[in-house]
Amino acid sequence: SIYMNNNNERLQAETKRRYWWDVYCNGVRHIRGDSKMAGKYMLLCALVATVVCVAIMQSRMDGVLSVFNPFVYGTYIVAGVVACAAAVIPFGYIRHSWDYYDDFTRAGIYNSAREAPLLESVTQDGKILRLTFTIKGYPLEQWEAARTVIESALNVTIISIAQGSSNRLFRLSVVPGRNLLNSNIPWSDTYIDADVTKIVLGINAAGVPVSIDLGKIPHWLLAAATGMGKTKLVQLILHQLTIKGYDIYLADYKGVDFGVKYRQQGHYADNDTALAAMLDTVLEELNKRRAVFSSIGCANIDEYIRMTGKILPRTMVLLDETSMILDATGRDKDGKATISSLTNKLLQIGRLGRAFGIYLLVATQRTDVNSVPGSLKAQLDGRICGHTADAQSSIVILDDGSASKLPATPGRYIIRNGSGVDEIIQAYNYHQ
Repeated sequence: SIYMNNNNERLQAETKRRYWWDVYCNGVRHIRGDSKMAGKYMLLCALVATVVCVAIMQSRMDGVLSVFNPFVYGTYIVAGVVACAAAVIPFGYIRHSWDYYDDFTRAGIYNSAREAPLLESVTQDGKILRLTFTIKGYPLEQWEAARTVIESALNVTIISIAQGSSNRLFRLSVVPGRNLLNSNIPWSDTYIDADVTKIVLGINAAGVPVSIDLGKIPHWLLAAATGMGKTKLVQLILHQLTIKGYDIYLADYKGVDFGVKYRQQGHYADNDTALAAMLDTVLEELNKRRAVFSSIGCANIDEYIRMTGKILPRTMVLLDETSMILDATGRDKDGKATISSLTNKLLQIGRLGRAFGIYLLVATQRTDVNSVPGSLKAQLDGRICGHTADAQSSIVILDDGSASKLPATPGRYIIRNGSGVDEIIQAYNYHQ
């Protein structure tokens, strides 16, 4: 125990030495890279040199004692050099950096040697602070698991946590103080993004609108327990798709959540037979587009529009309450065969749809392995997940326990878009 304590103290002392060395090196970089800072530093050094010269002149000794003059002069010169070297530190010090270290330590955010993260750099983009920390032996998974503890310790709301350029660097995007996620923001059509593939969902902690981009991630899985606002979010997405001129194909077996305008013949299904016919229509359009694109030598819908100047509407296939549609539990042999056929049609759309402007959105309230077949889930690269009751339910959707740590707030979601950085949002409050 004594050995461990001594070892920890030694490692902590090394951390502090490394911290001040990093501050010094940071100051050198700032002075070399910023002409204004270089000017201030030179002025400071000139002031130190002046003080040294005055001290030398005033301390000059005559007579027998003059033999000590070289030693006195040397001492003043060395002191001046040390003062100039020490003057680099203020130019490299990051304000509140040691406060962050102490806050992390108090909150128990440290490695096995009780070393807390050290602040390497900080930049500001509007309301968002981007903090880069370094620490050994504290992987990204532990940062994610400690998200709420970190928020409390630093009095911030975390927008994202990402790995830096090495395994010891971590970048946090945070908003200090007030958490805008707690705001109830009614939807307005003025929030619609002009980009045809971008669908606005809500805001992050900084109040910045957050979108998903179907052009980059074409197929999405949306999961949220009862009462968490899934239906409102689906309605918001459908509303924007309608305004943007999408062809919408909706499977809604419950039949009560969406207005009459979405129940168009051939574009709406509330049973297996109607859904099979609807998916056949989509696949027919997909194959038609594939033949046309191939004939004129274009690879995707964007190229087709540029080459021909023709407007080709994009298509969204949306399945609501997927557990009612694709869960084979309790089905007889024919029922299971029907589900298999429907799943295969969806898989074809998932594999080929992106290039032809045909997208999938699969929504479910049940976060279990039977709600969405694994083969289909693999096609849904984008994930939108609300609060889950336990880590296992979160793992089914996100492959980790993140959603179980979300507050059970209607409209609160994790957006995972394949960038490696999750974003937590509060969805806009939409009313049909």
